[in-house]
Amino acid sequence: MRRREPLAIISRDPRRRLTPRLRFVVVGTAGLVVVLGVGVLLVGWRASGSAMHPGCGELDWGLGDFPGLKPDPMTVHSRTGVDLNGRFFRGRGRETVILTHGYGGNQDEMLPVANALHGAGFSVFTYDLRGCGSSGGAVTLGALEQEDLRSVVDAVARRHDVDQTRIGAVGFSMGAATTIMEAAADPRIRAVIADSAWSEVRHWLKPRWRDVILRPRSQFTPVSLRMVELRAHIDLDELRPVDVIGRLSPRPVLIIHGTDDSVVPFGDAQANYSAAGNPRELWLVEGAAHGDTIRPGGPSTSDRVVTFFEQALRGD
Repeated sequence: MRRREPLAIISRDPRRRLTPRLRFVVVGTAGLVVVLGVGVLLVGWRASGSAMHPGCGELDWGLGDFPGLKPDPMTVHSRTGVDLNGRFFRGRGRETVILTHGYGGNQDEMLPVANALHGAGFSVFTYDLRGCGSSGGAVTLGALEQEDLRSVVDAVARRHDVDQTRIGAVGFSMGAATTIMEAAADPRIRAVIADSAWSEVRHWLKPRWRDVILRPRSQFTPVSLRMVELRAHIDLDELRPVDVIGRLSPRPVLIIHGTDDSVVPFGDAQANYSAAGNPRELWLVEGAAHGDTIRPGGPSTSDRVVTFFEQALRGD
């Protein structure tokens, strides 16, 4: 039998396969990828800072437009370590409603609602969310805001002119989602009105990977939102009011939403309503855009809202 010779192992240096020109292209491409990656991260970091410190938009009204509201300034030191700037408007009774504004706003945003409730005799508390107005800290898109709201309830309930068994809450947009999530864990909040709340945070933020390229400075790209999570030590996937709203029952909840809302789809209101227990109400406002519902004369300033709290907190 003929003996087979072992196969020769040919050692080749991979570098010999690359011509100097090709090597230049490969190295240059790799360097460009690194530079672009670092650039995306830097822009995302700056965008996350804008997301956490959005500033306040302009309003068509202020405290001077509501002469019946006489504020008692009140600072709440939150368990999260920030100070929240607030105002207490004492009513004729000890029933009290806490109002929480939306993203990029301040407590003046809720003055039309406060005026309607105060006119019906309720005490009202408004405050600047963290990272907004005159409050400290940074916005965390509803995560730490829940703990801040609990501290607000603590402070309001300690007042001698408040019946701690008769506290309700109204929230708008991010404030509404925050109110749902906190009230689900805090039975002291006896009734909730959620105006334009999202059912899960990404339905509002709408992160899209194409915006990393097309709109890299956007506050809500997947990269910037991931930076927010890292900086604030939060998990956006946990911000889902739809998962907890059922725990409000048997406390009543009224869900208000405009059908022309382009910021938060009104389908989120329907999802929250479907997940809520009784007693529950859904009020879809035909033709209303985001923010229309809290304007002077809007649905959240109406007799229906007043009646809701009269029944929930006074038993009328």
